[in-house]
Amino acid sequence: MLLEDKIFLLNKIGLTDAEAKVYLTLLKNGSASGYEASKFSAVPRSKIYNVLESLVMKGFILYSGEENTNRYAAVPIEEISGRVKHETDATLEELTVQLKDYRAQTDMDEFWHIKEYENVFAKCRSILKGTQSELLLQIWEEDLPKLLPQLQQLEERGVRLGIVYFGEAEENGIPLKHVCFHGMLQEKREEMGGRFLTLVSDKQEVVFGQIISDASSEVIWTRSKPMVAMAAECVRHDMYFYKSAELFTDQMQKELGEDFHKIREIF
Repeated sequence: MLLEDKIFLLNKIGLTDAEAKVYLTLLKNGSASGYEASKFSAVPRSKIYNVLESLVMKGFILYSGEENTNRYAAVPIEEISGRVKHETDATLEELTVQLKDYRAQTDMDEFWHIKEYENVFAKCRSILKGTQSELLLQIWEEDLPKLLPQLQQLEERGVRLGIVYFGEAEENGIPLKHVCFHGMLQEKREEMGGRFLTLVSDKQEVVFGQIISDASSEVIWTRSKPMVAMAAECVRHDMYFYKSAELFTDQMQKELGEDFHKIREIF
């Protein structure tokens, strides 16, 4: 993992870039004076003592007072992890109690935009939790792990699942029933500018949009009836095609190519 990725993760639990650099430096190099922490982390000496004091207050580092200067050492990440989880759980429990009388009033005929990869799949998991009878889904190989446990739970409950899977081969061993394997992956990536996602729950709501990368995504979420119907038909259309392809594989490959790519030649 790149340094920038580690800093980004530490940002998510409350550290600034400078604090993250100093904490990582102390984790890697052991205890250090303020001067050494500045030198190894590339945080300017004019800022280092404010950064160190902030890290002490946040519980990420410890200090030992010596005759001429303090020395600083990182708290192990396992200890940090346990504390952050405990504090986060306690805060969320209190918020649940304090905000129980507040209810989000969302006009679901509107198209609501959700940005960033983790936010997109957090919304999808929330929708899957409430799905009762039917789920239609188009999803790529890279993204399936984000929803796989919830999909398996729906399958165990007897919910009808129709999944179009954009992956290289059936040999990947997808642990789900009723999965259609979509071909023409490169063509789809080029056409859409990346991956995409379609999720239709109980013929009532849809999440649909583009996943440019694991960091950058934007989808819409709506219960607009025309959009739900259109998205559902899009998933069903893929399923119809690949069900037919299973029955007439040799003939279709002869006419359309091994990956059926000629079917896209509509003009």
